Amino acid sequence: MLVIPRKDYEELGGAVSSLVQKANSEYTTLVRQHQSYEQIVCYVMLRMVAVYDGKLRRRPVPLSELNYPEPVNIQVQEVIERFCAAGLLVFTKDVKGKPYVEATDDTLLNEWCQLLEWKQKYEERLILQKRLTPAAMKWKQEQKAKYLWNSDRSLNFLKQVLNSNDNWLNQVETEFVQQSILQRRKNLALRGSFAFGLSLLAIFGFVVYRESLITQSCDSEKSESGDRLSLFRPPISATPCPPAFVSTITAVNTAQNQPIQPPLPQTIILEDFYTRGNEKINKSEQQKVIETYNRIITKNPGDINGYINRGIAYYRQDKYDQAITNYTQALKINPNIHAYINRGIAYHRQGKYELAITDYNQALSINSNSVDAYINRGVTYRRQGKYKLAIADFNKAISIDNNNADAYYALGLTYAQLGNQQAAIASYRLASHLYQQKGKTSYQNSALSRIKAIQ
Repeated sequence: MLVIPRKDYEELGGAVSSLVQKANSEYTTLVRQHQSYEQIVCYVMLRMVAVYDGKLRRRPVPLSELNYPEPVNIQVQEVIERFCAAGLLVFTKDVKGKPYVEATDDTLLNEWCQLLEWKQKYEERLILQKRLTPAAMKWKQEQKAKYLWNSDRSLNFLKQVLNSNDNWLNQVETEFVQQSILQRRKNLALRGSFAFGLSLLAIFGFVVYRESLITQSCDSEKSESGDRLSLFRPPISATPCPPAFVSTITAVNTAQNQPIQPPLPQTIILEDFYTRGNEKINKSEQQKVIETYNRIITKNPGDINGYINRGIAYYRQDKYDQAITNYTQALKINPNIHAYINRGIAYHRQGKYELAITDYNQALSINSNSVDAYINRGVTYRRQGKYKLAIADFNKAISIDNNNADAYYALGLTYAQLGNQQAAIASYRLASHLYQQKGKTSYQNSALSRIKAIQ
């Protein structure tokens, strides 16, 4: 029996305790930067473990397995770098020189309460991931359809994961699931075509059989009476007229007799976003827009979109009172989320922050997942100095749509104002990447310039 000296035992316990403290510290710091890091750290660490006899053991993870779709990949790589710098993870290589990442110590895995909680909560995910990852890697290497999971019972669940806000699939697994779904559709379409073909053959066979019976009947009649002539007139089926589609949008004729239709209302984003790029609103052109909506509203005083869009035109002329009057008139016709958000923005411009927040709250009562309402309310909270509430709203917007660059940009502005440079830079980087994907070059450059100003 091996006996560990007390001194060595205490040193071992102290080392493990230190690692657990570092893990908690790094995790807490990252989550303070972005709430989304709760998921990101979970994704990384659950790949680092294997379960044997109920205990967690280190699992060397190929670097290729830790490559995720953007923008999640940016955060994943930051977690790996920070955890390696803290001594929680370590880079290794196999005998062929292939790079891996693994946890520093097995004891850490079984002592870190947060990881144990994830292991218990996502036990089914671990089981599925154990099957999915090697299957996806084999398909990636071979590129053969026979390795896809188009017939696997887990595909429906993985499809839900792929479209959820908690998508833990890495890049290869994402491609594997997408191709499996596509292959299943192809197979179903092929089966449908085959079944349709069989149906056509059956119908054709029935028609031939029916014609044969008719011919036999006609021959029989001719044989009985050669002097009788039978005329057959096939029944004519009436073809219905195509349905008429009536537009619900009232058209108003201009002097040139050209119809004008009011577009759907827009949602304005606050000044922090308008001033990023080189976008300039031509205020003189807004007068033409107002005249257009004057004619629309005269023709149909109940057109809610007309009031909202006329309000936007007044807003862009800096005529906030007239904008608010139009939004209020729209709300008298019917409570509308666009009217509430845009009126809240106009109130913000006037410095009436509490009225603005009240309108954003009303918008959220109509749609609790309105990203625009959360972002704009967060901007107003920031202007009031209520930074925690602002950060909570921006994180909520990100949890609803993690590809919303405006939410990350607004988060960067707030962290910069608080003096948290590291969190601000991380937010701006994510915003810059997403703006680049959407082709918003001026917005991307604005985010990059803010990073340079901090560094």
